[in-house]
Amino acid sequence: MKAGDRTLTQAEPAFLSDDALRLLLFGGKGGVGKTTCAAATALRLAQQHPERLFLLVSTDPAHSLLDCFNGSSPPDNLTLCEIDPQDSLKRFKAGHEEHLRDIALRGTFLDEADVTRFLDISMPGLDEIMALLEIANWVNQNRYACIVVDTAPAGHTLRLLGLPEIMRQWVQILDAMLAKHRYLVELYRGAYIKDAADLYLEQTMADLTHLNTLLQSSESCRFIPVMTAEFMSISVTRQMLVELEQLALPVHELIINRLRTEQKTCALCCDSFARQTVAIVKLKSIFLNYSLWGLPLFLDEMQGAKRLSRLWQATLPLEQENGKSNLFSMNAVQNNHNIQYSAVSNPCPRPAASMKLILFAGKGGVGKTSLACASALHFAKTEGEKEIMLFSIDPANSLATCLGIEVGSKEVRVVPGLTVIEMDAQAEYARLKQNYADELRLVLDRHAGQGQAGAELTFDREVMERILDMAPPGLDEVLALTRVVGLMESGQYDLFILDTAPTGHLLRFLEMPELIERWLKTFFALFLKYREIFWLPKVSQMMIDLSRQLKLFRRVLIDARQAMLVAVTIPSEMALAETKDLLIACKRLGVTVPTLMVNMVTPSSSCPVCSVLHSTEQRVLGKYDVNFPDSHRTVVFSRKEPRGIDSLRALGCAMYAV
Repeated sequence: MKAGDRTLTQAEPAFLSDDALRLLLFGGKGGVGKTTCAAATALRLAQQHPERLFLLVSTDPAHSLLDCFNGSSPPDNLTLCEIDPQDSLKRFKAGHEEHLRDIALRGTFLDEADVTRFLDISMPGLDEIMALLEIANWVNQNRYACIVVDTAPAGHTLRLLGLPEIMRQWVQILDAMLAKHRYLVELYRGAYIKDAADLYLEQTMADLTHLNTLLQSSESCRFIPVMTAEFMSISVTRQMLVELEQLALPVHELIINRLRTEQKTCALCCDSFARQTVAIVKLKSIFLNYSLWGLPLFLDEMQGAKRLSRLWQATLPLEQENGKSNLFSMNAVQNNHNIQYSAVSNPCPRPAASMKLILFAGKGGVGKTSLACASALHFAKTEGEKEIMLFSIDPANSLATCLGIEVGSKEVRVVPGLTVIEMDAQAEYARLKQNYADELRLVLDRHAGQGQAGAELTFDREVMERILDMAPPGLDEVLALTRVVGLMESGQYDLFILDTAPTGHLLRFLEMPELIERWLKTFFALFLKYREIFWLPKVSQMMIDLSRQLKLFRRVLIDARQAMLVAVTIPSEMALAETKDLLIACKRLGVTVPTLMVNMVTPSSSCPVCSVLHSTEQRVLGKYDVNFPDSHRTVVFSRKEPRGIDSLRALGCAMYAV
C-alpha cells in the first residue's frame, strides 16, 4: 500500500493486519532497531492468532534474537530460529555432494582429487543462500502462517538478497559441466536420457525460481526498512530502497524509530529534537511513495516478551497536514541550533608510534564510522609528518556521508596528512575475472583443435571460463583489501585506519585469509597439473601476489606492536552481548583489543527523560567494567550527529589524551 492509498484514520502499519503475507523481512542500517521491530511483529502476530503457528528467524551472523527476548519465553505458537548458515551448508552437502561430484567428474577434465578440493572450499555465498532456501522451503510447506525475518545490516542484506542470481550462475556452471557428458553420450549411444544429476540441477533451478517469485510477490512478501531520523540512516535507507527496487522486492512502509518528544528545558533533548525535526521534513520529501510510521524512543530497553508486546501500541503515522508534521514543531529548529555539551570522558591513550593498522569494529549502528573518521582527522593533525590512510570495506560505505565529501575507490586527499578510499570490492573482483578471461581466451585459442578433440575442448573451455565463479565467498572483499596492503608495502602511508563491517561479517572477513589461502593452493595445484593446456602466467602471478599480501596482512594484524582493534559499542544489553562475542573471537584470532569506546552515552542531567536513560545506561557501563577489566574504557557522550571535517576533528581531539 503506497502513501496515497492510505487513509488518515489508519492506526498502524498494514503489514500487522495483512493475513495474506507469508514472509516479512526487516532490514536497514545497523543499530536502528531491526531485531526489536521483527521480534515485536512476530509476537504481535502470534498473540493475535493463537490458533496459527509463526516463525521468527535471524539471518544476521551476529544473532541477537535470544538477547532481545532476554530469557523470556515466546508464546507456544511462536518459534525462534537463529540460522547458522554453515549448518545449512553442511546439510546441503550431505544431501547433494554425490550429485555435485558426479557432475564435475563426468563433465570436465578434473579428476576426483581436483573435484574434492573444489567442493570443500568453493560455492560462492552458498552457506548464506542455503539459509534463504530454507526459509523459502518453510514458506512452501505451509506450516507457518507467517515467517518474520531479522536480517543483517543493509549492505550484507542486499548482498544476500542478490545471491539467488549468483547461485543461478553456479548452477549454470554445473550444467555446462554436464553438457560435454550429454554430448558424448548422444554421440556414441544416439540418445541421452536424463538421470539423477540432471534432475538435481532442474530441481535446484526450480527452487531458485520459487525463491525469486516469493521475494518479489507483493501479496506474500514485504520488506520493511527500519531507520532513525538521522542523516546517515536516511542516506543508507535511500540507497537500500534503490537496490530493493532493482531486485523487485515489495516495499510499502518505512519505520522511523527512536523519535524523541520535545523537552524544552534540556539542552540535549532540544538539540536532538531539533535535528530530528529537520530530518523528518527531509525524509518526507524523499520517501513520497511510502507509508511512514514513527516509533518513540523508549526509556526502558525493549527486551523481553512483555515489553516487546507493547512496541506497536506506540506507533504513529507521520502525516503531512498543511505542510506541517503532526508530531514535530519547527520552533526547536530555530531556537536550539548551537547547543554545546561535554563530549568524552576518560580519553584514549595515543597509539604507539609503531602502530600501522587500527580497526574500528562493533555492532551495526554504534558509530564506528564517525569515530574512525574523527580519529583519522585527529591523527593527521597531530602526528606531524605521518601520512594516514582511512579506508572502508563495509558494503554499505558511509565515509563519504560522514565526511561530507565525495569519496570513491580512488585515493582522495581530504586534509594534509589524510587520504581516504571507499573500497569497491565487486569492482576489484570484476577486474580479476576480466584479466583471467582475457588470458584464458588467448591460451585456449592457441589450443583449439579439430574434430572430436576440438569439440571436447569447447566444453572444457566454458567450464574454465567460469571457474572463478566458484571462488569462496569473500574473495571480492579480500581483493579490495590487497589494494591497501599494496599501499602498506609501498611505504607511502604510515598508519591505516579501517572502518569495518558490523561484527558478524567482520569476523567472517578476518577469518577469510585462511580460506582464500586454501583456495589459492587448490587453484595453483589445478593449473600446475594441467599447465600444458591451461597455463596462465599473468593470472598466476596475480594469485602469487594475492597470497603474499594476505600473509603480510595476517602478520601485521596479529602483531600487537603494529595493529590493534578498537571495539566500539553503546550502553545497551544487546550491544554488551555482541561486544563479548567480538572480543572472544578477537582473542581466538590473535587480534589485540586494548581500547573499548562506549559511544552515545547519555550524560547526567536533571531532565526527566535523560535522567532515566542515564540511570539505565550506568548499570550497563558497570557491566562493561566487570566484563572487560583489561581494556581502557572511553565514554563518548551523545551529541550532535558529527558530520563534516570540522565537527569530526573536534570530536577526535576530545577522544584522545594529549
